[in-house]
Amino acid sequence: MVPLNALFLLFLTAKLISGDSTNNCKSKETCSECIQEIGCLWCINPKTEIHCVYESEVRDSWCEDNFVINPQGSDEVLQNSPLASTEGNAVQIRPQRVKLTLRRGEEYKLHFQYAQAENYPVDLYYIMDLSASMEEHREKLAKLGAKLAQTMMNITNNFKLGFGSFVDKVDLPFVSTVPAKLEHPCNLNKKNGQKVVCVSPYSFKNHMSLSTDYNKFSQEVFDAKVSGNLDAPEGGFDALMQAIVCKDVIGWRAQARHLIVFSTDAEFHIAGDGKLAGVVEPNDARCHMVKNSYTDYLKLDYPSISQINNVAKENNINIVFAIVNKRRIVDSYKKLSQVVENSNMGALDEKSENVIKLVVENYNKIVDSVTISSNSSNDVEVKISSTCPHPKANGCTNIHVGEIVNFTATIKPLECSKDSNHKTITIKPEALDESITIDLEVLCDCGCEATNSQFFIPKSDKCSTNGTLKCGVCDCDFGFFGKSCECSTETSQSNDDTTCKPNKNDTTVCSGLGICRCGQCQCNRRTNPEEKIFGKYCDCDNYSCKRVNGKLCSQRGTCECGGICNCEAGWTGDACQCPDSTTVCVKPDGNNLICNGHGTCNCGKCECLDEEVRYSGKYCDECPTCEGQRCEELRPCVECQVYKSGVYNQDECKANCTNFLTEVVDKIDNHQDSDVKTCTIVDDNDCTFVFQYEYLDEKQLRVVAEKEKVCRGPPDVLAWVLGVIGSILLAGLILLLIWKVCTTVHDRREYARFENERQKMKWHRNENPLYKEATSTFANPLYHK
Repeated sequence: MVPLNALFLLFLTAKLISGDSTNNCKSKETCSECIQEIGCLWCINPKTEIHCVYESEVRDSWCEDNFVINPQGSDEVLQNSPLASTEGNAVQIRPQRVKLTLRRGEEYKLHFQYAQAENYPVDLYYIMDLSASMEEHREKLAKLGAKLAQTMMNITNNFKLGFGSFVDKVDLPFVSTVPAKLEHPCNLNKKNGQKVVCVSPYSFKNHMSLSTDYNKFSQEVFDAKVSGNLDAPEGGFDALMQAIVCKDVIGWRAQARHLIVFSTDAEFHIAGDGKLAGVVEPNDARCHMVKNSYTDYLKLDYPSISQINNVAKENNINIVFAIVNKRRIVDSYKKLSQVVENSNMGALDEKSENVIKLVVENYNKIVDSVTISSNSSNDVEVKISSTCPHPKANGCTNIHVGEIVNFTATIKPLECSKDSNHKTITIKPEALDESITIDLEVLCDCGCEATNSQFFIPKSDKCSTNGTLKCGVCDCDFGFFGKSCECSTETSQSNDDTTCKPNKNDTTVCSGLGICRCGQCQCNRRTNPEEKIFGKYCDCDNYSCKRVNGKLCSQRGTCECGGICNCEAGWTGDACQCPDSTTVCVKPDGNNLICNGHGTCNCGKCECLDEEVRYSGKYCDECPTCEGQRCEELRPCVECQVYKSGVYNQDECKANCTNFLTEVVDKIDNHQDSDVKTCTIVDDNDCTFVFQYEYLDEKQLRVVAEKEKVCRGPPDVLAWVLGVIGSILLAGLILLLIWKVCTTVHDRREYARFENERQKMKWHRNENPLYKEATSTFANPLYHK
């Protein structure tokens, strides 16, 4: 390991993780294959038959030290400027450049620091929808322009402001192409005794590039005129794309925090909508601005959400969606902000009175947190962790200016590339143009295999002049094989198979999966050409690893010798079935806490902790018994502050209730966000009162309570008496009805039985079997008159 200087020790710590002893080093036949398994060592001239062994199995009798190949990782700091907040020369992350040399599968822990600089430059570009419905908001922004600038100047004195506007693609069905409508697209009306001027529609205009002339901003907004279009969605994505990629036109500075405020009262067109106007060519994410106007709006389709997300991330842009407070529109942009990284959403009031507050609040949200990302590919794994007090996925929240945050990046090469094993990786805070550049070299080849090495001998006698001796083993020419290349394709099978067994006492040759020819195993071929048996003793294969849903290594890795899945970056588990990231355990619209702070992320799923309060759900955010879980805790302060009652008197209330002051309203609004908790409490006097609480940030608690309690009055005695009497009478009537029904049913059954018996009698109903008449009548059947 290259020695570390004292300064480097402050920021870097290497932990080189050795491989697992289950790695089958002995199966590796070449030096490069051997050193690509972490923990394996190669001997050029071993004293035994084995060239590659695991480091814990090394014995003095195995190999002389000068013949051992065991590449060691190294590290070197190339640039390490100290953190500084000097105006115009701020440094927010250190070190800045590191050189690493690692073996495949070797982990390296890079410790680095981040600190938010004071007075860091800010570029704010305001994009406004200037369709006719936004007229009032435009006027308000023009009046508040200077105040907005002054407010931002209080945050940083290195501030620039710009302004642009959009309508939509100028073609049917987005905009009316009737000549009269193109000239006057809006219905002209009067406002305050003056006519509202409406200009011809356009796609996107840059009215003012980023500048420190804040009075000009207000004037440009005032001079910008509204226009009109036909459909409800607007062409805001065209404007966003051009504002991001046209760096020179907009005037974005490299060393500055870039902020776009996007204001509208309508939804957005997305990729594919351009087909309605015959525009089918996908957006190319390039600048097409001529004289501050977007020119290719009828050549290129609208950008997709993914494109907006990617270009914003690549160009270090933070987007704030300032949306007019219409519920359906706000919901759409709230979902959009969840998928566009480094973006936030806020609702404007009816006339944009709160635009400054919204911009400042969202700016503070952006700068008070940091997310670290990297550009590593699938063959290099980079994990970010931190010990900060308020961690989130790959970052931290609630960071103050000047506060130093310590991070650790765990870097692990997973594969050896066929093209080049020299890689450049950047680790950077998102939306900032500062980064750590890592020059990484993956050790995949042995120096003794190079043509200029003394251990590279073509046509070597040890290879029967039929091959090249590399690192102590023969690389046979085409048509020859064997340990010493002594056999050709015409050579018959050798009777000596001792070298084809791991141990001489083994009875199985080539693990039963091959034949021994000339002292070397030739492994069987599988019917599936993608499935291969390999290894010195045919003891390895690439198909015996664990499968998930029938997919080998979940199709996220390669199956290596020993039945071990070598997973791609971002995946782990014995079958590469688990995401190697905690971001999947963070609720998209939540507080960025892993499993909502009530569980651990295991294999991409939250396992909720067994706490006093039981949480459940995908993100451990569901708790049937937790509604208003702080209700009882907040109750005493709410009672004494609002109703002058409860366990606290007024002096105790002032002493104990200092975290919040309860706001009083006539009626609680139950249609709130999920972050607002509603509490319904019944006090000792059977009076019910309702209050709500929410966190405006991680520390500030807001409590709102209804002005009046709802109390039960004294009982109405007469009503109770009448109710009891009525209940008794009703019960009596029900019992009489039941008795009548039962007797009726009984009588009908008895009558039915009587009728049945009567029908069974053999005598007529007019004859009495007990009465005999005085005379008898006989008829002689044989007598005929």
